Amino acid sequence: MDQHTIANTSGSLPLTRRQTNKKNKLYNTANVGLEVAANIAEGSDILAPLKAACRTTKSILEVSQAIDNNQEDWSDLIQRLKGYISALEERIALFESYPIEDRAINEAFSQPLLRYAKYVNRPSVLQRANQCRFLETMHDTVLDLKTKSNRSKLAFGNIKIDAAEILKINRDIEDQHRQFMEALGLFVALRVQVIDRNTKSTKEDVKATKSNIETILSDVDASAILQLPAVAFVPSSVHRTCLKGTREAVLETIRRWADDDSSEKPIFWLCDIAGSGKSTVAMSAVEAWRREGVLGGRFFFSIASSEASTTDKFCSTIARDLVHHIPELAPHVAEAVKRNPSFMRSSLEEQFQTLVSDPVHHRQGRVIIVIDALDECKSGSQRRELVEVLTTALEGCNNLKIFVTSRPDPVIQPVLGTLSIKIKLEDRLHDVSHHDNIDDIGIYVHQSLDGILSNEKRQRLVDKANGLFIWASTACRLLSDETSLSPPEIIYDHLISMDQAGDIDDIYRLIFERTNPKHYPVMHKMLALLLAAFEPLTAADLDDILKHAEIHGSAKALVRNLGSVLTEDDTTSQIRFRHPTFVEYLQRCSVTPAVGNGNKMHINIGDAHGQAASWCFKCFKSPTEGLKFNICQVESSFYLNREIPNIDTKVSTFISRNLQYASSHWLYHVAETDDQWRSTLKDELLHAVQFPYILYWMEILSFSGGVPRAIAGLRAVISHIGLEAGTRSRMSEIWRFLLTFFVPIQDSAPHIYISALPFTPTKSKIHTESAEMRTRTLTVTRGLEEMYLELPQTLEGHEALVNAIAFSPDGLQIVSGSDDKTIRLWDLGEPLRGHGEWIYAIAFSPDGSSIVSGSRDKTIRLWDAVTRKPLGEPLRGHALGEPLRGHEGWIHAIAFSPDGSKIVSASDDTTIILWDAFTRQQLGEPFRGHESLINAVAFSPDGSRIVSASQDTTIRLWDATTGQQVGQPLRGHGGYVNTVAFSPDGSRIMSGSSDRTLRIWDANIDEKDINSNQDQTETKGSDLDEIIEGTALRVPIPGFKHCTLLQDGWIQSSGKRLFWVPPDNRHGLQNPRLLKIIPTTTPSRATKLDFTHFQCGTSWTNVRSDAWAS
Repeated sequence: MDQHTIANTSGSLPLTRRQTNKKNKLYNTANVGLEVAANIAEGSDILAPLKAACRTTKSILEVSQAIDNNQEDWSDLIQRLKGYISALEERIALFESYPIEDRAINEAFSQPLLRYAKYVNRPSVLQRANQCRFLETMHDTVLDLKTKSNRSKLAFGNIKIDAAEILKINRDIEDQHRQFMEALGLFVALRVQVIDRNTKSTKEDVKATKSNIETILSDVDASAILQLPAVAFVPSSVHRTCLKGTREAVLETIRRWADDDSSEKPIFWLCDIAGSGKSTVAMSAVEAWRREGVLGGRFFFSIASSEASTTDKFCSTIARDLVHHIPELAPHVAEAVKRNPSFMRSSLEEQFQTLVSDPVHHRQGRVIIVIDALDECKSGSQRRELVEVLTTALEGCNNLKIFVTSRPDPVIQPVLGTLSIKIKLEDRLHDVSHHDNIDDIGIYVHQSLDGILSNEKRQRLVDKANGLFIWASTACRLLSDETSLSPPEIIYDHLISMDQAGDIDDIYRLIFERTNPKHYPVMHKMLALLLAAFEPLTAADLDDILKHAEIHGSAKALVRNLGSVLTEDDTTSQIRFRHPTFVEYLQRCSVTPAVGNGNKMHINIGDAHGQAASWCFKCFKSPTEGLKFNICQVESSFYLNREIPNIDTKVSTFISRNLQYASSHWLYHVAETDDQWRSTLKDELLHAVQFPYILYWMEILSFSGGVPRAIAGLRAVISHIGLEAGTRSRMSEIWRFLLTFFVPIQDSAPHIYISALPFTPTKSKIHTESAEMRTRTLTVTRGLEEMYLELPQTLEGHEALVNAIAFSPDGLQIVSGSDDKTIRLWDLGEPLRGHGEWIYAIAFSPDGSSIVSGSRDKTIRLWDAVTRKPLGEPLRGHALGEPLRGHEGWIHAIAFSPDGSKIVSASDDTTIILWDAFTRQQLGEPFRGHESLINAVAFSPDGSRIVSASQDTTIRLWDATTGQQVGQPLRGHGGYVNTVAFSPDGSRIMSGSSDRTLRIWDANIDEKDINSNQDQTETKGSDLDEIIEGTALRVPIPGFKHCTLLQDGWIQSSGKRLFWVPPDNRHGLQNPRLLKIIPTTTPSRATKLDFTHFQCGTSWTNVRSDAWAS
């Protein structure tokens, strides 16, 4: 079972709901609760307690339906309970198909079930108003109901429960059910692994696996594993493992590399031309290592898939595979996800370290990761980055090995080719000088065409292939095609008569020459649509597009006629190209003009993108499967998408495949089509970006993790010159909206409305158009901007687009080329050499005559800025002329005093040292106080004070004469403080942090602060609270207690996400004495919120206005 299968088990499977004749029968709920506990205590299989929990939920449902008062408020609870019953019944149906021995539950799983059963049976669930003992009343009435239904109805009707108490019941049941379903989802996924291991492993392995899985199940939050976004297994070509008896020498070389634990070459690079069989070899290696239990993960890049052609989900896919193939690593992957809930927004290096490298450290044996067709990653920069990340990771992970396949690639070669830690097998698969290559193709051809061609003709085909496996395999499919009207002998004659042996384009041309020319126009349009698609289309998808575009063709007929180059997957019905070389052939045909007789292949890719874009707009407007508010029927806004039970099932149930495709790719089809099509689609395009439909589209982005792709797609469309001004303005604002509110939109669909809309700039169209809706949620009464802030600017020199940049071979110059028709040359000068390690800090003296540098080699050096020569020897210790070696760690920051007489340095040993710039003597003892490495130091303009910034998130002031800390640390940044400076008059301090903000502080310290205890850790100097995980919120929110502000901006109460605050508003909300936060357009970022009409949790859908209800 692959990782995609595991992902589907995390929610309720789309099985037909079991019909039952029990729906009118009521149960004694107290006895049902005892039944649940008894069944679990007896260690029975999962079915008994699961059915008991289902009956308990039904009892509560039936009682709540019988209560007369507050029927409107009860309806939400009733709908929720019905949904729970449906989910439970689906699970029951699933588990009934399992053998009894595979349904055994353990204590780790039973605890959430017990808590759920205990909750729905406790008296306090439905005992709120008038201090009535509701469960007892319900119990007595249920017993009476069998014979006296009218009186029982009356008894229920006399019970009064107000709306607030009903809401509390709703929330509590939701909490318990969510935890229960999380545990159940993980139980299903990992139980499958146990079953798989039972059939393939020794008893000892099975015992170890079960023990590890029980460890995982002891933590319900480990269900985060199932929320790791993964790319479905779509290999770069449709292939299987190597035919028995083939590629034996190559596979043996790979096997020896994999088995050699003492090798200092953890990378194996199989590099060969297109069609040589690299992916087939990779598949064989994957299967072998999977059987051995050393396979960690695999990622097959594919140009035919938008997801599989980027590294966006590379690390999360590998992490999911680690859990699947090596279950003992699951707790460590789960812990990594819990510690880093926003990991998908981290860099590729951080993702790989967190999700892959760190968990792999916990395994003693080797772990192998397979990366196939790296050259099919479309972005050259991503290919380069991935290789660099893998190389860095291998330095600290001795048991990790990487197997890579690719074509020769000018981007990969300079990075991977120069590494000494790799084995490279190049051109081995197709080189005819290796006789086993010819023999392997011979085995394949003779087996495939046995009984179709004579032995002599089969051998001639082997020779004609010239060592290229894709030529041989395509020829064999062509010859064995049962739908062909031409006999094999005729096709054989064409193949043999080709001018150049092994030319794959010749064989593709032959395929089309055999097709009736009158079908060319339709065939070309259909192939163009398949080529334009950003992920494989199903036959039904293609037929629907053809119908919409009024193209009279059949997807299945196309596959039948072109079966040698196309295939339809039996499971998914997706139509796929058999090999990327055919995709490349069609791409070449797309730039070749059609000839008059129509026999020449011509693919109009621009027209296909226009037809696909038009179809996407049709999908949006479908009355039954189109965009709509709360499309996945999310019941509560308190939980992030990944925390919603059965979210996978909800997405697949409520968002059709067509709508998912349209939402992900419509922007790219619009961007890739031509100006004529964009003009044709202008009305459709304008409608798609109108309020509120654009918000409905964002819901789908939220559930699919598609916000980053949408941001890039909007930018691609906006860049087209021919776009109408109104549409461009509208799309630009949507682009800024997604950039600004990326976190809440990506994390939780309800918070598009609850958290994003309230904070939109006051003069934006979205803010104006959502005015009525915003009266139903929190209101920002102070702290909003008028317009979106300008994006950070870069240094500019050219007057138009910069298209190219390069270093000179000696590294002394940079040359850049631009659309402004100029080439600019930048002189870098000769490098200054002397340090023995990386240089972290550098500064000019005030008069510009000297340069001081600090290095990882723990020394400080002075240089003449004019001659570029060292000023004396490096500063060592206290003796004149030697390097300064007072620090015990790397030197990260350095600065001259305003008069040039002193140098201050800071290190990762957490100390600051003051030096005499002339004598090179250390002045006094090191300044101590920071708790982590120091990133920056600066003198005040008068030289009397020094300010420092550290990774401990604080800024500290020091007396430059005494070395004593002045006042208390300035706290407020939510990340490392990386830079710091004084204002020219010395009255302000500005700091910059990895929390992406600049902050301005008052540098004037009161006398009481100067004399305060230096060891005190409270924030006196700035009157700020450090924003860390769980910082108490100073603003009261009615109805919620113990509210905290998390580092990523979420406000939560008892684990419930209430709303999200933009970075620019957080400290203004918490800290009114903060002078200024940049970026901002107001003199103060003080923020004030009004919660009078705040709708959240199970009432969040009330934000929708009837005027724009779908």
